[in-house]
Amino acid sequence: MAGGGTGGHLYPGLAVAEAIRTLQPEAAIAFSCTRRPIDRQVLAACGYAVTPTSARPFRLAPWTWPALAVSLVRSGNQARRRFREFCPDVVLGLGGYGSYAPVRLGRKYGAATAVLNPDIVPGRANRRLAKRSDRIFCQFEETVALLGDGARLTGCPVRPSLFACTRTEGREAFGLDADRPTLLVTGASLGARTVNRAVVAMLRQRGLPEGWQVLHLTGRGEYEEVSASYEAISVPAAVRPYADRMGLAYAAADLAVARAGASTIAELLAAAVPAVFMPYPFHRDRHQMRQARAVEATGAAIVVEDRPDDPGTWARLAETVAALMTDPGRLASMRQSARATGRRGAADEVARQVLELADGVTARRHAEMEANPADRRDVDTAARAPYTPSGDAER
Repeated sequence: MAGGGTGGHLYPGLAVAEAIRTLQPEAAIAFSCTRRPIDRQVLAACGYAVTPTSARPFRLAPWTWPALAVSLVRSGNQARRRFREFCPDVVLGLGGYGSYAPVRLGRKYGAATAVLNPDIVPGRANRRLAKRSDRIFCQFEETVALLGDGARLTGCPVRPSLFACTRTEGREAFGLDADRPTLLVTGASLGARTVNRAVVAMLRQRGLPEGWQVLHLTGRGEYEEVSASYEAISVPAAVRPYADRMGLAYAAADLAVARAGASTIAELLAAAVPAVFMPYPFHRDRHQMRQARAVEATGAAIVVEDRPDDPGTWARLAETVAALMTDPGRLASMRQSARATGRRGAADEVARQVLELADGVTARRHAEMEANPADRRDVDTAARAPYTPSGDAER
């Protein structure tokens, strides 16, 4: 599993890893990630071998290119060492700049290669990797049409643990009132400043319809500011920087205000939570807006455009949220649409196809052994040294 940089890249990989272990308990799984703090946070307790690499994101500014070139060489060398140690049958790219070197080198070392591409518009790394990959797993039909023969419509893998929580457990976990409907606010794993500010402004100016409460996940960098703002707002609320178990948050929620990242969309649909999406406004390709509109067309969500320089953003959000909160029939219809649209079995489907690729690699290696007896080796029990948690610091 190669990639990272955001929870949206890592959580689908963890879902696939869990599904693979269910189908093939003896499978050996390791993660190659970036050095961002979110990667350590998400993978710290996953139980798999983890190694951060020196990969850096591509920037348009020319003065950043020398450092990028150095990072590509270093991450390529790290991937080569890992492949010699771990001997992977399949390299699955999870998206982001951390996936580029391992997937590029995977085929050279005899592994099958695949890419998870849950976004409607492939990113830079995935656009390049798709041409060299055996499979590309997609969430949107538009992406399948764009990426061609290797693309498969599987949905975005979601962890089964997200559905293992009850509403009572979710509300108890965050200290919420068990009898009040709950508005969940989340900017995904890193938080979302403009969403936080719009919601705080909405609550400060208009409050909540009677009987509702708020669960606000701010992101670690925003927690102090948003938490202080709630102290001056007279609404029942639980404010947290992050939820280690998002299943509890989804179980507690009757309506969500969220970004429109691919993983967030997949999780909300699978958990059947109606949503108001505020897509990230700064992407050049505006892929979050396109994703949100695709979900809106199914009836499971409503889109409110996030215009950071427009003070009317919070008013549009307030109008939309208030209309939904006071219309239980509309919420029930959206919940039904989400349930019909979500793909809870996406992780199992991707896992099955990954294991098919692994079987193909094993069969090919056996054929090569039969053709070259002098080069015989045990391809079923190749030495797999664990990835070191400190990367190359010990080397």
